[in-house]
Amino acid sequence: MFAVLGWTAAAVGSEGPRVNVMDDCDAATFNAVIGPGTCVGNGKTTFQDFVAQLRANGVVANKSGKGWKFAPGDLELGAGQAFIAVNKGGETHSFTEVQNFGGGCVAALNALLGGLTPVPECATPAFGATLVPAGGTLSVAGLSPGVHRFECLIHPWMRTVVTVD
Repeated sequence: MFAVLGWTAAAVGSEGPRVNVMDDCDAATFNAVIGPGTCVGNGKTTFQDFVAQLRANGVVANKSGKGWKFAPGDLELGAGQAFIAVNKGGETHSFTEVQNFGGGCVAALNALLGGLTPVPECATPAFGATLVPAGGTLSVAGLSPGVHRFECLIHPWMRTVVTVD
């Protein structure tokens, strides 16, 4: 599995590998439906459009390519190389290593996605330990050689594969 060094809200330079964690939440509509502080961003996707896109497409993205995603979707690292996940969105996300991609920990979103089954990691401390608040970062180090899958356990279509040589 992996070693998480921790998250921090410190400014992040451009050096080193990174995965950008993105969303496009409209604060007014997300906070009105889910609760205050759910979205602290200035995105353009309303909560109603978010739900409609999930039902229709299984993902959420707008015409300009903004949406709920990890970028890049694939990352290659050398042995021993660390990287960071940087939350550039307005919501909290998880950046959790999972054995296999699957459903997330939020039953309502799994239902909108056709009744996905939550991944086993939802029942472990990994979920809480890998939360990245808006503007925060999560450092990941100590990955063994091979393929590692990372998923947001809140928004399970947000995924990336990290390959370590």
